[in-house]
Amino acid sequence: MQEPGAPIVTTAVSTVYTSRWWTVEEHDVATADGQPGLYNVLRCGDGVTVLATAADDYWLIREYKYAIGRESWQLASGGIDDGEPPRQAAARELLEETGLIADAWEPLGLVHPYPTNIASTVHLFHARDARPVQEPEPGIKLTLAPGSLVRRLIAQGEITHAASLVALLLHLSDVEPGDC
Repeated sequence: MQEPGAPIVTTAVSTVYTSRWWTVEEHDVATADGQPGLYNVLRCGDGVTVLATAADDYWLIREYKYAIGRESWQLASGGIDDGEPPRQAAARELLEETGLIADAWEPLGLVHPYPTNIASTVHLFHARDARPVQEPEPGIKLTLAPGSLVRRLIAQGEITHAASLVALLLHLSDVEPGDC
């Protein structure tokens, strides 16, 4: 949805590809000075990322990610089902992926991972005092990491998942949602 007076106006939209999870659209546009242009937009639904902690430690997952061809360190993340509130999706994804539950939850805000081309919002949550109640999803390696390891993984470029980085950096910097 475009804001009134947006510097780019959509003149036509065509669907290029649709699957169960994704829709790729091609948008013909005109800039404020009338120049034509083209945007490809991926619609993939909204998601959640959960920073789960136990005392001063962080629950991280390591999982093979096909698109980048390697394992990735990150926080539990996943999609929001139709009609599901983000907080409920966060608890479901945390349990499904990691086998963890938590009693205390705090919203950390949201991110738009790649807003030029991806129409999706990721809601960030902090799950305090998270504890295991079942095994993680197959293929997921769950690690309880001290803050020093998390900082080192960030500094060495080992944590590259955008929403995980935002949640971790907000938490590590002690920035409260709404402070900025």
